[in-house]
Amino acid sequence: MSEYVSATALLDGLRTLDTKLVTGVPCSFFGGPIRLLEEGAEGLRYVPAVNEGAALAIAAGARLGGDPAVVLSQNSGFGNLINPLTSLVLPYRIPVLVMMSLRGWPAAGAGEQQHHWMGRVSHPWLDSLEIPHWTLDGQVPFDQVLSEAADALKARRPAFLLVPKGAIGGVPGVTEHGRAEGPDRADLVSAVLAEVTDEHLLATTGFLSRELFNQGDRPGNFYMQGSMGHVGSVALGAAMARPERRFVVLDGDGAALMHLGSMATTGHYRPENLRHVVFDNGSYESTGTQLTAAGRADFAATALACGYRTAETVDSVAELRPALRRLLDAPGPALLAVRGVPGAAAGGRASEKVSPDEIADRFADGLVDGLVDGLVDGGRTAGDSHAV
Repeated sequence: MSEYVSATALLDGLRTLDTKLVTGVPCSFFGGPIRLLEEGAEGLRYVPAVNEGAALAIAAGARLGGDPAVVLSQNSGFGNLINPLTSLVLPYRIPVLVMMSLRGWPAAGAGEQQHHWMGRVSHPWLDSLEIPHWTLDGQVPFDQVLSEAADALKARRPAFLLVPKGAIGGVPGVTEHGRAEGPDRADLVSAVLAEVTDEHLLATTGFLSRELFNQGDRPGNFYMQGSMGHVGSVALGAAMARPERRFVVLDGDGAALMHLGSMATTGHYRPENLRHVVFDNGSYESTGTQLTAAGRADFAATALACGYRTAETVDSVAELRPALRRLLDAPGPALLAVRGVPGAAAGGRASEKVSPDEIADRFADGLVDGLVDGLVDGGRTAGDSHAV
């Protein structure tokens, strides 16, 4: 759709609601206003959150402290919002404005099957919760939307502004973040492919999965599209189911932060066949290189505290392959944090050429003979069991 409101006008509108804090997980649909916020928009503090639910809780706390707050979210993360929305914001009647992008609406684009279902249910879910919402599709003037949303907030109700692609204008240029030197995503994936042999690779959503697909697609790769933050848990389940196989996770800093507690589960069960690589470039690269909240995070120390057997950090191309070899040779769970920089374009999504169910089929076929029959009859035959 054509631009409904400029990035500057959007922030001006939020100021009319006396907004003091904006928090959330970025979406490319909000690239313009987030860039202005990161560069210091007057009167508005921007706090990157680790996931959408945490963002809503931060906003609720700010409102309890007297500062009206706004949450930025993708509808793909609507599920993360549901718990604090229904058990905190609604029962405690804490007025918070949520701006949520409408991915997969009115229909999911080619290669974006992961947005199909949430695109269909975003409006009905809000209707079922009796939450007032407006779609910024140009049918109603922005000033009127803000006025109606303000009335809902005054009545101590949450309000949602739903944002289709292209509704909010962009801002020219790119905000530079983080380190100036270090390996980029392509360097990391190239080094991984050079060191692995028969390991099964699982890559997080975003540019890492695209990079792996375009540099070295193979049936033993599993590309996460959506389900941000859960690739480590998928790998844990696979590693526990098949302890005779070896698994390597390619994770991002933003994704790892989103459900960081899953590292404690991995550390508790300590599967020896699992390796975890976290590429920490300080940004959500696929949505426009916005800042993560990982500026002071130490992923190696976190992994050790969670029970991983070994962990280390590297920050140069020269260190990559030796560190990866140590990682692969060490008993798992083991983690390598790679402090790097944003890179060039990653190429197309895997799902543009291989459908998500085909990605799952061929990955599982490499682990269990007869995938489809195995899924239908519940997995292994009686007596075929493993323990970690």
